[in-house]
Amino acid sequence: MKKAFYTAVVVSLAALTACEHKELCYEHPHTTEVEVVFDWNYAPDAEANNEVESMCLWFYPVDEAGQRTGAPIYQSLAGMKGGQIHIPVGRYEVLYYNNDYERVQFRGRENFLTHECYTRKGSLFETVSGRAADDTAPRADGTEEETVVITPDKMWGDNAMNVEITEEGLSYWFVRDGETEITTVANDEKRFILMPHEQVCDYTFEVRNVENLKYATRVCAALSGMSGSVFCAKEELTETCVTLPLEAVSDGVSTLMGAFHTFGHHNANDERHILTLYAWLEDGNGYYGSVDVTEQVDNAEDRRNVHIVVDGFKLPKPITNGGGLHPDVEEWNPVDVDIDM
Repeated sequence: MKKAFYTAVVVSLAALTACEHKELCYEHPHTTEVEVVFDWNYAPDAEANNEVESMCLWFYPVDEAGQRTGAPIYQSLAGMKGGQIHIPVGRYEVLYYNNDYERVQFRGRENFLTHECYTRKGSLFETVSGRAADDTAPRADGTEEETVVITPDKMWGDNAMNVEITEEGLSYWFVRDGETEITTVANDEKRFILMPHEQVCDYTFEVRNVENLKYATRVCAALSGMSGSVFCAKEELTETCVTLPLEAVSDGVSTLMGAFHTFGHHNANDERHILTLYAWLEDGNGYYGSVDVTEQVDNAEDRRNVHIVVDGFKLPKPITNGGGLHPDVEEWNPVDVDIDM
């Protein structure tokens, strides 16, 4: 509602007079300039290959007891080196990660501990037929009820706890990658040095000695028993198991290979990890085979870098020459798969 002219003048003069008193100005939040520096020592390949286009930070205001005091403050920085930001002085818990993703989604971002990264529901044959693919193939025994979700992008990031930003400097707690001891970082230059690390796992699979692979027109795979999301603050995986649709590449002779990212496997889950392979042949018939690869996943030397090996996927020769691609398969037939121990 508009005010009378003399009222506006009085208010303006009062505001100017108030600003002459320094103590009254401090009733408003003061901001300060902070230099954010991303140190990629824990992810040297990302830096060497210039894999990150931009980074983002979420500042969650808290009091001295760690209780939330306001809405999160979002900051985005182009490139992977960092840059200058303006932020109100105060205490924070901070999350940061690359924000050039395409496949991952987020929920619960209003709170530090509920900030969750996940992927959307997908189709079992999405890697070969697109998002609208019709999943008519049988699932591996015991995995039929798992939701199919797509694999995530490559993600890097971490958190910083007990962050205190003042006009004179800043300090924060930092837990180095792979360690549990808290390191306190403080400086008067207001340089916020952060060290992102990989936040997803890298998986590869190799299927050797595939008989009659040259007759396959399309191939794909699926892996069950994986976690479908991760809470970013503690990098804690959710326990609900999902099945991931996977792209498989054929050498046209005898080998299938694939590589993908995943949030990983929750240690509390005792669900089996089943790798299922699907192949379309020239005559329009479809064949599938499943193998339990739980030991290879759970006992991997590096849980963030897992290589799965399967030996012996026995495709039959086509009954007739089908004359090209058959997008639909009326009946799927099981085949034998042997694991190389």
